Parts: sequence; structure tokens; C-alpha cells
Amino acid sequence: MKLSKWSAVGAALVMMTANLLAVDVDIDGAVPGKWTMDFDAAKKVAAEKKLPIILNFTGSDWCGWCKLMEERVFTKAEWSKYAKENMMMVFIDFPDDKTLVPEKYTDRNKALSTEYDITGYPTYIILDSDGTTKLGQLGAGQEKTPESFIAEIKKTLSNGPSGKDAFLAKLSPAKKAEYEKLDAQLKEMEKKFEKQIEAIEEAQKKAEEAQMDLMKAEGALELFRMEQELGPEAFKVYKETREKYDAAIEKLTDWIDTDPEHTDENTAFYEKMIAEIMELEAKLSEY
Repeated sequence: MKLSKWSAVGAALVMMTANLLAVDVDIDGAVPGKWTMDFDAAKKVAAEKKLPIILNFTGSDWCGWCKLMEERVFTKAEWSKYAKENMMMVFIDFPDDKTLVPEKYTDRNKALSTEYDITGYPTYIILDSDGTTKLGQLGAGQEKTPESFIAEIKKTLSNGPSGKDAFLAKLSPAKKAEYEKLDAQLKEMEKKFEKQIEAIEEAQKKAEEAQMDLMKAEGALELFRMEQELGPEAFKVYKETREKYDAAIEKLTDWIDTDPEHTDENTAFYEKMIAEIMELEAKLSEY
């Protein structure tokens, strides 16, 4: 009994400690080297001090990898020293406990997640000091340390406008001209590549439209065949069941596209929809 009691207490303390790592975040205002939820304030300071910004897309109270990075990187003295001198840090949180994020940031966080196409946590977006130019994207890792993560950030920053200016300042006029020639060639190749991508996307769009037309034609043929085989009464039941099935699939797909939050209510809705679809599938399989 005592072991069970102390195990429960220990587990609770571990969870409290893990959560505290993500709680030390300013809600308003921004200073270099400290996490803040105030992106606007961070952008203002970044522009004034010519500092890059790291956006930390996290699930502070449930994401294991997020807590691992807090423990192994962001709470270490090496990171604190570097960040205080070199970074603005913005905390974009998606916790299970909604009270951890002020309501004024909820919609903004969702908008930023969509803007940067965030598909997993944690994701670290590195922006130049203008608060707009994306320089790169980093993630978590089992073996990451403050030193290794700082090295990743430095490499990312070297590719941005600020990093480029610092690099060019070290070159002789001849080497600078050589670099700019190579850079111009790279930009030209990037334009050609983008045009090719656009052409591929347009062809893919047309292929998808053709596929939809094909599926409609197949569906029409299948309905005709079923009507002839089943007769009017049975076909009427089949058609109604099929329409309900297609509507349920469309309803579930549209709902999933809204990126619903992970709640008990949404889980129940999802399970209900799946059960309904499976029941309709079973009925259709009888024909």
C-alpha cells in the first residue's frame, strides 16, 4: 500500500515538474532569450535589435518530445546564454489544458499553425529579424543538446539575409562579385524549378478532375447495373443506403479537414461516425 501511495505521489511530482518547464513563459511583452506568447512584441524587439526569432510550436502539457527538448536543451545554461544574446523566443502552445493559453492567442496560434503548415510537435520555425522571412524549420531529437541545437540554428541563420550580409562583409570585392554571380545563377534556377512545380501541380489538378469524372461514370454504370439486377423495390433501398453512405463519408471527411481538437466530445463523434459508416458498408455488402 505504501509503495502504491508513493508511486502515485512520485508520478504526480514528475508531471508537475514536466509541466512547470513549459509554464515559465511571458504572456505579454518580450525580451531576448526568454519565451513569450506575445509574437507582436517579439517582432518589434527583433526588428530593433536585429535578432532572429524562433517560433516554438508545442503541446506543453502532453507532448513528450516537447518536454524532452525543454529538459535537455531549453533549460540548460548553454542555451540560455546563447538565446539571451542572439534570439527572440515565441511560445505557440496547443495544450490539452486550454487555460494555459490566454483566449486572445488561441485563434492566432491556429492561424500560425496553418500558415507554417505545422503537422507535428514540437516544430521550430526560424524567422529572420523582419519577423516574416522564414529561414528554416527544425525539430526535436533524442540526442539533441544545447550545443547541437545552437549549431543547427547558426547553420539556418547563415542562409538568411542577415547571415548573408555578415558573410559578404568578410569578402574581398572580387570574391563578393563571384559570390553574387553564383547567387544570381541559383535564383534563376529556383525560378525555373518553381515554374516546373507549377506545371506539375496544374497537371495533377487536371488528373484529379479526370479521376473524379471517371469515378462518376463508374458510379453511374454501377447504379444502372444494380437497378437491372435488383428490380425497382430492392434498388430503391440500395440507392437510399448508398446515398446515406456517401453522405456519411463526406460528412466525416469535411469534419476531419477542420482539424478538430482532441476532446472527449470529438472522439465520441468520430467513433459514432465510423460506426455509422461501417453499418452502412455492411448493408451495401449484402447486395
